[in-house]
Amino acid sequence: MLWPLLFALIGWPIGMVVNGLANALPRRRVLPSWERGALASLAWIKGFRERACVHPRALAVELGVPILWALAAARYGVSTRAGLVALYLTILVLVTVTDLEHRRIYDAVMLPAIAMAIVLAPVSPWLGGGAWGAWLTGLGAFIFFFLMVLLTRGGIGGGDATLAAFIGLITGFPQGLQALAYGILLAGGVSLLLLLTRRATLTTAIPYGPFLSIGGAVVLLGF
Repeated sequence: MLWPLLFALIGWPIGMVVNGLANALPRRRVLPSWERGALASLAWIKGFRERACVHPRALAVELGVPILWALAAARYGVSTRAGLVALYLTILVLVTVTDLEHRRIYDAVMLPAIAMAIVLAPVSPWLGGGAWGAWLTGLGAFIFFFLMVLLTRGGIGGGDATLAAFIGLITGFPQGLQALAYGILLAGGVSLLLLLTRRATLTTAIPYGPFLSIGGAVVLLGF
């Protein structure tokens, strides 16, 4: 239990950074912005209930990121894999927040993340299919989703294509296909539920990134 706790402590300030970036990116900034309660820990003394009501996203991220870091350590021990999985999960959290709040997956996040995943693939022997499997899965995922962008004419955005490429790169082959399949099925199921309950129509824009991120997280953690 010691190492998951230490990983959680490392993940706590990183969760604060995620909150700051989620505020900064829509303003076309690359440095974290701490307005609007991005630094949740500063107000813990005001009470958990008050904090959860006033800044639910800040609190959720600041709790969620450390939990994900702890899960990575619990799953893979003290290893390079645990550190990289925790880092990749953090990127997926940031993508989820910005897509839910602003319907945007930012190139300022995805392009450096993709470059990092490409470089780290050769030193990530746990990837299915090795580095070549990861590279080809990432490329194939990007091509498939880019074609979907063209076919749906805005139903799926370009950010979804870059996110799919990232997920393919960090999970390899065939795990990357499983991760994307989970995301597609989850998105389809939620969309169908919203249609049946009349909370959405066929023209309602539904963010796709969170579903792909969940699929990637499930595979990264080996569940």
